[in-house]
Amino acid sequence: MTKIDKTDIENIKLITKATKLGNLSKIRIKKGEYEIEVSSESSNLVNPISNLIPKKDQNASEEKEVVEEINEENVVKSPMVGVAYLSPDPNTPAYVKIGQHVKAGDTLLLIEAMKTFNEIKAPKSGVIKKIVALNSQPVEFGDHLIIFE
Repeated sequence: MTKIDKTDIENIKLITKATKLGNLSKIRIKKGEYEIEVSSESSNLVNPISNLIPKKDQNASEEKEVVEEINEENVVKSPMVGVAYLSPDPNTPAYVKIGQHVKAGDTLLLIEAMKTFNEIKAPKSGVIKKIVALNSQPVEFGDHLIIFE
């Protein structure tokens, strides 16, 4: 049996986001025993991710369902459209990791736009709670990149 990995789920999220932004008619992905079809013809898109998570994981997430409010001051958003990079090059560790304390002005990541690498700096000092941006993945203006505690 073919298993769905984290990369598959992230790719599905990107496809789902693309269907919301554009007039996509259909995308079909087949991997092993499962097949996903995404279409923007209907305004009621079914969340394909919920159908792919095994039932035991769905039950576990329902038991732990906690609504977490995120203060907008703690979110670093993308100031531009481009490609996010978590490190300066593939052989170098990421600028930041979860749980790391950063000072205002520290580089968090890079966004490449029009062949120019733009440093995204920490707007304040704090601890990194979550890194939302994926390495080498496109980001849109206003997308959440990093969340502080």
